[in-house]
Amino acid sequence: MSQLDLFADMDGADEPPPPALMAPPRRILTDLPPAPAPVTVSARPRPKLAMVKPTVGHYRPTQRNPHETAFNIAEAVSYAWHHAQGGAGIEVPMGVVATLALWPLRGPDAYLAADWWLSLDDTQLLTAFRECWARWWIMRPDLIDRATPLHKWVDDEEPGPKRARAVRAVTEAALTRGLLHLTSSDDPYFRSTADVMGAVLAVMRSEGAHDALAEFHTPPEVAELMARMTFEDMPLKPGMKFDEPTGGTGGMYRAAVQVMRDKSIDPHDFGWSLADIDELAAAGAAVNAIIWDLGPHVLIACGDTLHEGNLTARAAQEARESLERRDRLHSQVAFLAAIQKVEALVRDVAA
Repeated sequence: MSQLDLFADMDGADEPPPPALMAPPRRILTDLPPAPAPVTVSARPRPKLAMVKPTVGHYRPTQRNPHETAFNIAEAVSYAWHHAQGGAGIEVPMGVVATLALWPLRGPDAYLAADWWLSLDDTQLLTAFRECWARWWIMRPDLIDRATPLHKWVDDEEPGPKRARAVRAVTEAALTRGLLHLTSSDDPYFRSTADVMGAVLAVMRSEGAHDALAEFHTPPEVAELMARMTFEDMPLKPGMKFDEPTGGTGGMYRAAVQVMRDKSIDPHDFGWSLADIDELAAAGAAVNAIIWDLGPHVLIACGDTLHEGNLTARAAQEARESLERRDRLHSQVAFLAAIQKVEALVRDVAA
């Protein structure tokens, strides 16, 4: 299986990074890397939909502004988590929202899965979470490994009753506030109307933590205006790459790809690299790269750009290692499956 040569020939790889500014994508790179080889997985999640009576009418957002809906979801998630005494770790409620948003069932009726989610017991809920992350790890190990802080708890030991109640409370809060209406469309344009991960992080992180990490979230309306102004003067050509050294959860890239799609330009033809010092923000950006369908040429780094220099090269190496690990495991599974087929054939002949 071929490997993804992520940004291997990037010009200026040893140059110091640009200053950390709140700005739209601005550094144009060259030589777009090849796309990763496709991996065949099941087209549908393994857990089967339970037969439940549709009651999804009240799951629809009450307002048309997707950014307002995203922050309403974040407020509801925060209240549900703290009211259920889920604990101090905000990576768990962020991970719950990420799992629901990544659920691969897409289409005009995909929001109906909300009833299914709410019909699951605690064990089934965790099983569905694990299935979702496992599926995406097969598809995009480079991004799912970066998002590890959001799903590590899923694979750890079984949660206690209090944690399970908090996870269920967050699940219900996100679904009943209309999360799937923002994230389950089969059209990436409509999945990119808001940054839910960024909203949840902004709402749930304490003011002191924001100050310590120097986190300042650019309002989505401002990001969209900046993207439109930038692309009016910049000729967009396939093969360009963009770099955001202080990218947060990727709000500037969300605005950028929406402007591209308005111009009938495919974001898959461009390269996107992003870094942030906050591991939860970088994890959220990795999740968003999938939700927003930025394409195969994405690098997400976690670190301090000002002190550590060029993080993109390190992110490229980490991404290649993730893909190589996926390919090794895939080859091992294929080999074991072939052995089982041969053994079954021998048994049939012997019989």
